[in-house]
Amino acid sequence: MPTLLHSLQKHDLGHLHIIADGWDIALQAPDVRQGRKELTKAILADRARVTELVEDMAAEEQAALADLLGQEGQIAWHLFTQQYGHIREIGPGRRDREQPHLNPISTTERLWYLGLIARDFLDSAAGPVEFAYIPDELIPLLPAFLRTAPQKTLLSRPATPVERAYPFPVNDHILDHATSLLAALRMAEGKLDPNLLEAQRQEWPIPPDTLAALLRSAGILDEQNVPRSDPTRDFLEAPRAEALAQLAAAWLSSREFDDLLLIPHLIADSEFPHSPLEMRQSALELLRSLPADQWWRLPALISAVRTQQPSFLRPKGDYDTWYLKDIRSNQYLRGIEYWEQVEGEYLRYLITGPLHWLGMVELAASQPDAPREAFRFSPWFPQLIAGQPPAFPWQEDQSPTLDSQGQILVPRLSPRAARYLIARFCEWGPIKRGQYSYSLTPSSLRQAEAQGLKLKHLLGVLQRYNSSPLPPNTLQALKRWQDHGTQISFQQSVVLRVNHPAVLEKLQSSPAKRFLGAPLGPTTITVSPGALDKVREILISLGYLSELDSSLK
Repeated sequence: MPTLLHSLQKHDLGHLHIIADGWDIALQAPDVRQGRKELTKAILADRARVTELVEDMAAEEQAALADLLGQEGQIAWHLFTQQYGHIREIGPGRRDREQPHLNPISTTERLWYLGLIARDFLDSAAGPVEFAYIPDELIPLLPAFLRTAPQKTLLSRPATPVERAYPFPVNDHILDHATSLLAALRMAEGKLDPNLLEAQRQEWPIPPDTLAALLRSAGILDEQNVPRSDPTRDFLEAPRAEALAQLAAAWLSSREFDDLLLIPHLIADSEFPHSPLEMRQSALELLRSLPADQWWRLPALISAVRTQQPSFLRPKGDYDTWYLKDIRSNQYLRGIEYWEQVEGEYLRYLITGPLHWLGMVELAASQPDAPREAFRFSPWFPQLIAGQPPAFPWQEDQSPTLDSQGQILVPRLSPRAARYLIARFCEWGPIKRGQYSYSLTPSSLRQAEAQGLKLKHLLGVLQRYNSSPLPPNTLQALKRWQDHGTQISFQQSVVLRVNHPAVLEKLQSSPAKRFLGAPLGPTTITVSPGALDKVREILISLGYLSELDSSLK
């Protein structure tokens, strides 16, 4: 930070006398050069004078100094004046006539005419940026209470009953989605198979890529998105409340989970200076200033943050260093004029996304299909924000069932470790009345076998959680498959039918022979897949016209 002497370089002798009067210093210097030295020495020589001056200030002036100290002594000039007001840009003659320091129009002007803040272009990641700053030697002299000033309560607007008419309570379904994703990634060795997940994703609020990033942050997935054996087992076998607390703690402490760049419509064309962890902590500190037992209007909160604490993500006001792009409009979002599209969207995403998915914030809307624009902290918030499991009224004590058709239904509150194993043996079906549906097929059993799973593992899980015997016919079918592999298969073929055996014999003696399968009778034969057009061309060459069934057209 520039020194006090440097900060006074732009002031004339009249301005120096104004500062000296504010400090109750008798300035005797004959010229401006000597005046700067004399004033600097007098201010810095007496810590008690500094403390007394600050203690006599208005609360808003103390808050402005505290904000500067909280940002290493400097804040972008446009942000500081937006929060604490402007100074009048007037020349020395008018200043001496009107004496603005006696009736300052803002907190900024009051601190300016005391020399406690200065204004200059300083280096930043974006190049020179104009800052408001506290001169370097003054920082250690300022009283300690400024560094421990209480956080201001963020002023927002409570949501009306109409705006919160349709609540969306928190739940722990992220644990069920994580179980499905872990099974899918294990089956595909870290690759996301959208076809596999599609059957169960209609109830997912969280995108699979985002959930995978969270599981990586928790150490459950490796860098290739392959589940780690021991962490996966521990996560799936943990009580639900502990598992949810594990995910919440991972999100709260992660330096890699980048909430900003996980907003679906925002992308970064290049690297830019930001810390996902510090940004998240700054936003949460801001939100925790809200009373916890109240529904809040989300758009009103965003508006209040822009007015009161606009630089919560970018403390030094570097609005030109983030190269973000909105892919919906193809618009680059550089500059404070795009605050709503960056900071505003970040707050909206944090509240309606991770904080809700992880059970810390409840949401509400004015209509069932309207945007969720009201929120409040959930009953689980105090425990989860502290890394502790909340009190859950439910346990994983429901049983998966195997029917005589080889279908397995797994209730949501079945043990997650059991469903993880079952899913790896089966083809996946849709969720039916809160139950996950799976089918045993030869191909799914072969895939499980290729990954080192044994049929006895599946049967052991099903028998462990069922008090009644498993269907004998299904057990017999599984045993036969284990002993002999697939014994029966279905195929879809094209059947060629002629009106006389002689026509079929002539066709079998033609070049079409290599496209024909086994005869099904004297006048019917199968056609190899994809060879239909070739066979029809050969039939024409032999002098026969053929007709396609309507299902083949």
